[in-house]
This record gives sequence, C-alpha cells and structure tokens, in this order.
Amino acid sequence: MDGSGLSHRERRALTAIERALRADSRFERAMTFGTGLFPRDPERAQRPPGERHGALAGTVCALTAVALTLLPLAVATSAPALIAAFTFAYAATLAGLFLLVRRWCRRGG
Repeated sequence: MDGSGLSHRERRALTAIERALRADSRFERAMTFGTGLFPRDPERAQRPPGERHGALAGTVCALTAVALTLLPLAVATSAPALIAAFTFAYAATLAGLFLLVRRWCRRGG
C-alpha cells in the first residue's frame, strides 16, 4: 500500500500506526523470526497443538522400543547384524529426541 489513494488524515494515522509498530520490539522480533504470530501454513495453524508433533513423537517411541529390544539380543548373540541394527536404531532415536527437544525449546518450554 503506497498511500496514493489515502487522504491526508488517513496518511497521518497510517504513519502513526507504523511508527508505533516499529517501536514495539516484540512485534518486530515476531515479524522477523516468524514465531507463529502469522503462520506460513494455514492448514498447520488450524490443527490442534498436540497433533502437530504427534508423528515425530510416535516415531521416537517406536524407535526406542526397537532399540531396547535389539540391545539384549545384540549383547546375547554378538551378531554383527544385530549390533549394527541396534546402532542405527539408537542413533535414529537420539536424532528424533534432538528434534523434539529443539521444538520444545523453540516453543518456550
């Protein structure tokens, strides 16, 4: 909006609003870093908060169960294939936990 169709009074009001918004550091930070004030994906914003990260949390739980099942099997048999499978499942579990903690920290606790 370039203001060409606004009256003098409307331009002054718009200038005052813009000045007040620039002075608000929280609003400026929200606009700069995209904190969810204006979501980029409208469908994602309409989903309930618990549903947004449910797939990742479920995957991490499943990987944890797989890793905990493979651990005693790998120790008992010393089979290289089971040891490798446990290693990959454990690494994937840690990566998923890292993503969940990062999302939790970004939300503010």
